[in-house]
Order: sequence, then structure tokens, then C-alpha cells
Amino acid sequence: MKIFQPNWVHHDEKSIFSIDIHPSGERFATGGQGCDSGRVVIWNMAPVLSEQAEANKSVPRVLCQMDNHLACVNCVRWSGNGLMLASGGDDKLVMIWKKTLSGSGGGIGAFGGGGGKSVEHWRCISTLRGHAGDVLDLAWSPQDRWIASCSVDNTIIVWDAQQFPKIVHVLKGHTGLVKGVTWDPVGKFVASQSDDRSLKVWKTTDWSCFKTITEPFEECGGTTHILRLSWSPDGQYLVSAHAMNGGGPTAQIIERDGWKCDKDFVGHRKAVTCVRFHNSILKRSAPKTNKLQQYCCLAVGARDRSLSIWLTALQRPLVVIHDLFQDSILDLSWSCDGYTLLTCSGDGHIACLQFTAQELGTPLSEEDKNILYQRMYGKNANIDLTAQAEKEMIVENSDFLNVSKSNPLPPTLIPQQPQLGGMRLDDASKAVQPASQPAVAIKSSSSLAAPTPILKQIETKTADGKRRITPMFIPLNDDNGPAGSHATNNIMPSSIEFGSKSSETSTVEIKQRAHEEPTIIPPPTERATGEPTSKLDNRLKKMATAPPQKAEPMTVPTDPQQQQQQQQQLSAPSSTIQPAANQKLMDRTRQPATFPTGKATVIQGHSFKAFGEVRVQIQNNTVKTSYGTLSRVVGVVVTAQRVERKLWETVVGSPIVCFAVGAKYAIVCSQDHTIRMVDIKTGTPVFPVLSLTSPAVLSAFSSNSQLAGVVTESGILRIWSVPEKAVLLSTSCAEIMSGSFVTILHVSDKGMPFIVLSNGSSYSYCRKLDSWMLINSSDPVIRHGLIGNKTNAPVRNIKTYPLSTIQSYGSFSGPKTNSFAELHSASWQTSAAIAFIENQIKICEMIASPAELKYWYSMLGFQLALNGSEEKIRQVLDDLLGASHNSLDPCRTLAGDDADDRSVLGISKQLLMEDVLNHLKTQTKWQRIYTEYLDQLKFLKERDGGGGRDKPLME
Repeated sequence: MKIFQPNWVHHDEKSIFSIDIHPSGERFATGGQGCDSGRVVIWNMAPVLSEQAEANKSVPRVLCQMDNHLACVNCVRWSGNGLMLASGGDDKLVMIWKKTLSGSGGGIGAFGGGGGKSVEHWRCISTLRGHAGDVLDLAWSPQDRWIASCSVDNTIIVWDAQQFPKIVHVLKGHTGLVKGVTWDPVGKFVASQSDDRSLKVWKTTDWSCFKTITEPFEECGGTTHILRLSWSPDGQYLVSAHAMNGGGPTAQIIERDGWKCDKDFVGHRKAVTCVRFHNSILKRSAPKTNKLQQYCCLAVGARDRSLSIWLTALQRPLVVIHDLFQDSILDLSWSCDGYTLLTCSGDGHIACLQFTAQELGTPLSEEDKNILYQRMYGKNANIDLTAQAEKEMIVENSDFLNVSKSNPLPPTLIPQQPQLGGMRLDDASKAVQPASQPAVAIKSSSSLAAPTPILKQIETKTADGKRRITPMFIPLNDDNGPAGSHATNNIMPSSIEFGSKSSETSTVEIKQRAHEEPTIIPPPTERATGEPTSKLDNRLKKMATAPPQKAEPMTVPTDPQQQQQQQQQLSAPSSTIQPAANQKLMDRTRQPATFPTGKATVIQGHSFKAFGEVRVQIQNNTVKTSYGTLSRVVGVVVTAQRVERKLWETVVGSPIVCFAVGAKYAIVCSQDHTIRMVDIKTGTPVFPVLSLTSPAVLSAFSSNSQLAGVVTESGILRIWSVPEKAVLLSTSCAEIMSGSFVTILHVSDKGMPFIVLSNGSSYSYCRKLDSWMLINSSDPVIRHGLIGNKTNAPVRNIKTYPLSTIQSYGSFSGPKTNSFAELHSASWQTSAAIAFIENQIKICEMIASPAELKYWYSMLGFQLALNGSEEKIRQVLDDLLGASHNSLDPCRTLAGDDADDRSVLGISKQLLMEDVLNHLKTQTKWQRIYTEYLDQLKFLKERDGGGGRDKPLME
């Protein structure tokens, strides 16, 4: 190391307050007092570094002198590209200087070669006026996007370096003189230090105060002219100027990770005035182990006129130089090559320290530096601050580094099953290219496992040439092996899945049109549970010769006959509970020759519906008596030998218009407005014959067969609890029908009715609110929400996913072609999407659908991560913290409502919050919120003993 003081560098024996080396290393600038004004001088670096150059009279020493400031210059700083020099002084001004062609104006030559003329010409291109007091410090941001200035007016002004003299923001919050400012090298923060005994960290995204640190500065006094703090080149450490520890002055080390203040540089006898990190991250081999070390280097100057050099890899200073000047050290600057340090003093002199690579180490190359930045922040050093100002692209939380940088995928409603060899099949025999489309919001259940028929099957071809296989036999026994064995065979993609997902039940519907043989729609397999599928029943072999029926798209039909078919499909699962493993539901109804229009229509011919081995047969107008024509209702059982045995028979004095079968009961509705509830094994009545104001058009059982419901022509809705022989709900659909009629009825196990109208709208009735809840309609927000969260094949599993199933019957089209771009550009989209999702969540709460509630909370997190605001995200997360958050107060107890507030439909709010946070993790701009709320969540889990969950908090 060499130390020398070029005595020819001076300001006419006046104080030099600032010094800065040009990025090229060829020149340096000083700022301070002149004879009667503030002075900025640009010096040649060559005479400082070389004795030969210093002795050579032809080598200029002063390159340019500018005396434009009206008062003392307190700071000079070169821009990162070296094209501009900024100076700030006691005249409240910041001046921006730029080199011009010879003779175009600028400063005057005071010393050195050139016969009293400036060798270089630097012109003030902009004067920045905004401060109300002396400007004490300046700092250019990375990439020279902004420049920050601080003043005795207690503010920091951020100026737009692309559009001088535009002010980007005025940072207010300090209550004392602001004496130092510095930028985070990765462009995330700007830090300031003030006489108010605080250090503040400001976010560059919205210029808000992110962190205020006061503890290390509580004993500090305003004894220094400046407080030049500095940020390490790796961004991990912020070192303040003056701090106190145990009554002694220190330079406080503030770690970026948690903003901890448990380390400092000690040894100076008086207040530290300035610190300056080496511009590069350094490396060298450790003396003993020969292991490669990476570290940062820091110079510290103080009022005690001493200078210390520190390496973060060492516990002690590398060197300490006492009494370097006769006055306080006021500024420090490292050269671009990293081996020269210039420092200046209030006594009007400067000093130069030259180091070697053996002493300091070797600077990391730009490539290695970028690799380090990529590992630490997920971004290289060449940061686009213009874009980063809008999006917080710098990764600080390590959780964000493991998130894929590709487009985040929305959550899926149905758990995904692994595909065979990464392939998907368009039909039963033809493989296509590996699936490359991203996951969609709602995955169709029909794209999951489907049973493979054992006996003869029918093959048809669709309009696009694809083959479609229609099995001809109905599986009734759960002993056919795992469902996953044919998980990729998308047989009958347009088939509908209903009923329970349990391992004990599934539903089958046999549809038949007038004058046509029936086509069998394959039943769903137990995909959700992985339970085995069923064997085929040889009772139906006689149907193997039936001609194929053309596949139909799954839309809400306008044809009333098709609407009635869909109603029968949906009402089928309401007849299922969880009986023995061989119990299944099937119905077979010959449709009427005339199309219904919301009116009760007599069932034509023979019809039956079955549950397990018992089925109920309807034969209208088959018994002629002198009193009138009777209709027969017969209960039969099918034995293992496929022999039908009659269990009971009864007659009804009026034609039957609809009926439904459950595990224990059957409900039979007649044209004369009467309703009969009978036991399916004995035929004995459960209720007396009931009569309503009009005949029933739809009837259904809940999936547990405990509840039965009907809808009449006039829109009256009744739901009864059959075991209790009591009405559960009595209301009217008339207020929502508006000229339409009910086409689908479903009753949930909790007595919640779902109806679909002929106009496509759907509703559910809430007894607590005594009102109909809108499920689907032509409302633009609902249309936008559903179109954005569905696939080509709808999710239709009425027991597990009732909301999605009912909404899948909407017949509302999407936007027209000329407005399709609106789906991707309109500003209303975010508000509409979030409003729709939040309404879905509230519906799920009211209808008690936990699987869908979890999905829509996940979808809410996905939307908020992509397009949400910080205010909305905090609102959602605070709501999920709920009473548990409020109970951080030890005076509160988790009892009563507070305890209930910890879960929704049996799902822990903490679990829902984890899901939302996992989506926020896909966008680095939310990492601060993510870290903040993750810490709160961890605290609550630790306090609650882990919440009963053994798996990690976040996955």
C-alpha cells in the first residue's frame, strides 16, 4: 500500500468537502469552497498515480474548473456511465454538468497546463431547484435512472435523470437535517440518514418509507457536517455513518436480511462522517484453507482524522491510518479498478491510497457478478429500473427463487391424475402428441379415468373424424381393478358425471328417444378416490345390437325434450347414498312424443328407475275400471341370476308425470296435483297422499336419500325430510322465473335446492337469507368469470362440485369476435374477475361446498398475484388471519366466535391463507407482503402448536 498527498490538489487553501473518481479512472472531481463562491474542479488522475506524469509539465493537472455555484459545494458525484457530473451546494441547487466540444462554453482554467484555459469544457446542462436548504449529499441510482439529493430542509428529492429537471418524488419523513443518501445496488431501495437519529429505507416502487432504524443512533448528536452512508455492492449490507455503541462511535452494519443491527465497525475515537464501499465484489483464496472467498471492502472516515479499511471476510480492519489530515475526513471514493482510494478533508487537502491485488483481492468479473446477482436476487446486475419501478422484479426472499419463471398456471378444481407416458388420448385407441397446453382453471372430469368395456362396444365417428367408443354394458360391481388403469381413455368426452365420488356409489343413466333404441352413456369411475371400477352386468346383453347414437355437445338445450333429459340426469344422483358396494342407480324413461313447456307431461309407455337391486316401474293408464283408468307402480328386485322378482305393486288413480327413486323411498307425482311417498321395498306409503296447487314437473332426492323435493308447474318448491316426515323448505320460484320454467332440480344433503331455468339462469335458495342466490345468468360479470374459468368439457359432479355443475348448464355465449381483444386489454377485467371470484366464495360458504371453496380461494390468490392491488391483497390476507390474528393480544381468548372464525366449512383459514400466499410467491412484486404475512402465519402456527399439521408451512 502507498499513501501520498498531492499538494497541488487544492481549492486555494479552502475546504474540500467532496471527491469522486470518474468511472473511467482517468479523472476525478472535487467540490468545496472557492474564493467567493462554490467550486467544482475536474482533475487529471494521471499525475496523481504517476510520479513521471506529475513531473511532466505537458501533462495537465486541472482539466476544468467551474465556479458557478453561489455557495460552498458539499457533494460531487459522477453518473454511472461517466457522461454527467452532479454537484450540490449551500445555494440549494443541484447542477448537472456535461462535457461539450472545445470552445462551446463551460468553466475557466485556474491552474495547471493550458495557459490558464480549461483542457476540457464542461457545461451545466440543467439546474435542479427544489430544495429549501443546503444540499448535503447526492447519489445516482443504478443505470443512472434517477439521482437523489438530500438537504437540511429534512427532505430527499428524487430527480428523473432522463428528463431533467423533472422531480419523481419528494421523500418526507425525517424530522432533522438529512445528511446522507445512497442507493441499493440492485435498485430496490434508497436509504437516507439524518440528524433526527434515524436511518430510513425507502422503496423505489412507490417511494414509501419501508423501514426506519433508530436504535443504533439514539445516543448520536449532530456533530458532523455530513453522514455519507453506503450500500455494499452485493446489496447485502447497508453501513451507516455515525452510530453509537456503548458510548463509542461506530459505523453501524445493517443486514438486508431482516434489517438486523447486531454488528458494527468500531475503533474510531470520534464520530464517523463517511463510509464508502469498494465498487466491486472481491475474491481471493483464504490464506490457510486456500478456499475461494467472496467479500466486500469498505473505507471508513471519521472526525478523528483517521481512516480505516475493512474487509467483510476479516474480523479486524485491514489497515488503520491515524492523523491523515488536520481536519475531519469528509468524503471517500474508490477507483473503477479497485486499487485506488481518494479521500478529502476539511483542511483543504486530499490523500491517495494505492493497494495491490494481494492486499485487497481481485474484483469479480461482470459475468461472475451477474451469476451472483442471479442467485441472490433472481436478476442480473443490468437491471431495467424503468420496468422495475413498476414491478418489483428483484427477488429478496429465497422462497421466490424456486418458483418457475414461466407463466403461472391457474389452480385446477379436480385433482390431476398422472397421464400414461406423458401422453393424452383423443379416443380409445389413438395417441396424440404430448400435452403442451397449460393447466386450465377447471379440469373436466370427463378427461379423467373412464371404464373400459369388457364386452361388445359401439364405435361412432364425430364430425372432425375422431373415433368415439360407446360401451354397451353398465358396470354394477366394484371388482374390476383400479380406475387408473385406463385413466387416459377419454371415452365419450361429452358424457356427464353426477353423483357421489365415494367408493360405494356411482350413477348411470339410460336415455331413450321415441322410436329409438337406447344408447348407454358410460358411468363415472371412482376417479377422486382411486377405488376400483365396476364389472359389466350381463342383464343388458340384449342391448348390444342397438345402433349407435350420434354424440351430442354438452350445452344447455333449447329443446324442451332435451331439457327434460338433462333434468333426469341431474336428478339421478339425488337418489344415491352410500349403500353396499353393489348398489347403483339407473333410470330409463321413454320421453313423451310432445315437447314439454314447463307443464306436467304424462310419462308415455313403460319407465323405470332403480337403486341397487330394486327398481320402480311406472305403467300409465294400464288398468281399466268402471271408476276410471289406473296407473300401475311396481317394485321389483333383480337377483344375481338376473331374474326379476316382484316385491310389491300399487295403483294410482291419475297418470304419473314424474317420479324419483332413492335408497329407501320413491316419490311419485301425478297429474291431479297429488304426491305419494312410498317405501321401495314394501310399497307402503310413508306420507299420506299430499296435494299441491298444481302438478309437479320435477322431483328429486338428495344424495343421502333423506330429503325429497318437487317443483310444480306454478313454481312452488317443497323439500321434505322423509325420516322426520316434516317439511324442510316451502317457497316459490315464481319470483325468479320471469316467463321461463324450471328444467333441472337438485337437492343437496343439507336441503339446499338448486334449479336451472329454461333461459339458462340458475339459482339456489338460502333459508338463512330467505332469498334466492344467483348462480348463473346473462350478467356480464358472471359470463366473464365463467368463460375465464372453464374448459371445453364442463365439470359435472353434483355431489362434490355442486356450484360448478349447476353453472355448467348456462347457455350464455362468450364475446363476439370483434370484442375478443377486450378479454386481454380492458381495465375492468381485474375488478370483474375478483368480484366474480369473491361471490363464488360466498356462494360456496352458503351451500357448504368445501372442495369448491378451497378452489375459489386459490383462484382468488392467483388473480390477486397477477393483477391485484396491495390494498386488496392485504384485505384478503387480514380476513384469513381473522380472530386468530386479533388474538395476538394475550388478553384475548380463543373462545366462542373467535374459535369459530379459525375455519370455514371445516377448512382452516391458515390453510387457505397458505394457498393464497403460494400464488403471491409467483410474482416477485409481492415478496414484501408474502414475507410479512408468512411471518405472521408462522407465529400463529407455532403458538397454536402447528395447527395439527405435520407438513411444512409452505410447499
